[in-house]
Amino acid sequence: MEAELPSAKTWPVRILLATATATALLALTAPQVFGATKSARAVKTAVNPWPTPPFAAWIKSDFGYVRDKPTHASKLVALLRLGDSVKVVGCAPSCDVAHPWALLEPRGAVPLSHLRAGEPDAVAKMTGSSATYFYGRTPRARTPVFAKPDANSKVIRKEKAEFRLAFVPNAYLSEMGWVQRPDGGYMRKADLKLFTPSTFVGQKDPETPLAFVRRKVALRLPGQRKPPKIADQITWHARYDRLPVHGLRGDKVEVKGGWLPKSLVRIVNAVERPQGVSTSDRWLHVDLGQQFISAYEGDKMVYATLVSTGKSGRASTRTHTGRFELYGKTVHGSMRGKPWDDYYAEEVPYVMHFDGGRALHGAYWHDQFGIEKSHGCINLSPADAAWIFAWATPAVPAGWHNVLPTNWGGPVVTVMVDSPNKRETKPRKLAFAPLPQLAVAKR
Repeated sequence: MEAELPSAKTWPVRILLATATATALLALTAPQVFGATKSARAVKTAVNPWPTPPFAAWIKSDFGYVRDKPTHASKLVALLRLGDSVKVVGCAPSCDVAHPWALLEPRGAVPLSHLRAGEPDAVAKMTGSSATYFYGRTPRARTPVFAKPDANSKVIRKEKAEFRLAFVPNAYLSEMGWVQRPDGGYMRKADLKLFTPSTFVGQKDPETPLAFVRRKVALRLPGQRKPPKIADQITWHARYDRLPVHGLRGDKVEVKGGWLPKSLVRIVNAVERPQGVSTSDRWLHVDLGQQFISAYEGDKMVYATLVSTGKSGRASTRTHTGRFELYGKTVHGSMRGKPWDDYYAEEVPYVMHFDGGRALHGAYWHDQFGIEKSHGCINLSPADAAWIFAWATPAVPAGWHNVLPTNWGGPVVTVMVDSPNKRETKPRKLAFAPLPQLAVAKR
């Protein structure tokens, strides 16, 4: 699965072409706008339309490329989208010259022509970083998108089957049986299957080893091979329960009160800090065998949770092992498969790229964390993705869509991905908590 990161070389050309086309159409439909006298145009261009910095502004084009310095040759530090909000703290060389640059808080510069002063309009807010969505999928091919919430209105396009789409909350439209797309199109609720995102949340400051229950399972009592036969004597553990591990014996995981089959739990254990990572650095460890991720600050594990990594049966969907760095952080963005794959997921939350098109991100479309599920990315529950996104450096400035950590400067989060057959880290020696003394059941 790949997230769309627009090319700095191709997208500006497309934006310029789109802008030129729109201008030509406006000239045809409203010639009076372009029919002003030369002197009137001269007066208009002589007026500086920008407030005196600092002032609030928003990205009015499809994308805004934030450079480290006010020059197109400077390195890219962030990619903004239509509707993102920024604070302009100055202009280079000034706001009243031709082709000035806006200097942004906390850093970077963007061409002033990409901005509009003030707060984003209603349409732009639907795609800006502060936008909120609910989601659904198209169970059938050629699902229509209408220009208006009216089945008799123009069909502006038809979506393919099993596309995962985002919608803007609108209670009135929902009651009328319609949903609104971020681009302004409308779809019938009856044509969709709406998602209920997972509410699963991982464990902060975990004591390891820690077992996450993969699916509902009955506790086996000490000395017994199967759960009790009497219903009132059975202790059930629900999916996503987490339990301290007191011991491992073959296929048995000893927990308080008895044991569980190892195949029905995922065991989180700590690993040694990788070489080159300092005691103050933040880093992530992903275990493909046990399907978990853990976050560290130096030697201390500060978070652990279940994930769904790529399906290992095919090279194209496998999550790669190795050592990586987070090179992109995006609040929400669309993801699609390879050219031969019709996979499409819209406005995926909290995307953190680390290996080409592969990323850590929230998954609103399933609740099966702890098993392989993805096209190569690392799926997290929405809450877990939000936690790791906020924790990982650098922070994304308020109102922005994205930062590029490797160009931003400062600490970059290292990602270590292990598999059972190829380890990139060294496991710490298991330190089990003492197992409470329990009476052994008679056979």
